[in-house]
Amino acid sequence: MASRVAIAIPLLLVVTFGTYVLLYSIGDPAAAMAGETATPEQIAELRTQLGLDQPIFVQYWDWLVGFVGGDLGTSMENGVSVSSLVGDHLPPTLMLTACAMAIAVLVTLVVGSLVGVRPNGLLDRAMQAISVFGIAVPNFLVGLGLILVFAIWIPLLPAGGYQPPDQVGILGTLRFLVLPSLALALSMMCLQVRTFRTSVVTEFGSGYVRTARMKGASPGQIFFRHVARNASAPLVTVIGLEVGVLITGALIVEVVFAVPGIGTLMIDSVRGQDFPVVQALVALFGVVVLTANLAADLIASWLKPAARTA
Repeated sequence: MASRVAIAIPLLLVVTFGTYVLLYSIGDPAAAMAGETATPEQIAELRTQLGLDQPIFVQYWDWLVGFVGGDLGTSMENGVSVSSLVGDHLPPTLMLTACAMAIAVLVTLVVGSLVGVRPNGLLDRAMQAISVFGIAVPNFLVGLGLILVFAIWIPLLPAGGYQPPDQVGILGTLRFLVLPSLALALSMMCLQVRTFRTSVVTEFGSGYVRTARMKGASPGQIFFRHVARNASAPLVTVIGLEVGVLITGALIVEVVFAVPGIGTLMIDSVRGQDFPVVQALVALFGVVVLTANLAADLIASWLKPAARTA
């Protein structure tokens, strides 16, 4: 655990510093804030007020100290704190990503178990074809297809938007999240099913399974007592790696379905050159991804102790 954290911290510093340098080298926030009618003197004065006249390493250090202390900075576009912006846009994203991951994991456990127990059957071949399609087709295209079918042709669900639970109740909120959750979950679900299916097939060919069969254990006992836990370790690792895919996918899916979440905030901030918001979101994304991978490694090691030495 300590070695993984020791690697994660420098990696996060490299990512955030690289993002900081990239953002502030492709544009001038002071010029964007001052407007087209501002004079060079006014732009220079604003750059001094923002601390943009300091060396890049000094600017980054000041930002890093603030970030570690919980200060995400102030938005250049509207003057409010980045923390409040993130807090306002975070609930829709949390609900969307939680629903998408729940759908993906639930379908994976059911379908992966069925095809893993009976490999090369009709259901297995159908799953292989569907998984290739789901991995290849981008999320936004899946989302547009879902809107066309379930919001236009068969108007069962909203085509987009979001209403918080305190206004329409939890079921009302989930109606808005069904289609974007399915669009976000498809590619993750397909990869998870393939991973879990392969892991189940491999475990059923292990020596301890043959021993259990010789002792008279039923297929159900073998699967639930032995195979399921060991086969879940690779699945947990894949889920940890997919957190980054989940975040980047949410950026696009939220725009397609007009969900006012973190993805929408990120896109709007990039368009408006609101660099403090973009920098803070990149850092938060990095922390979430690294933490998820560390947690996945620990859970996988607990599920399958042999993985600790791998």
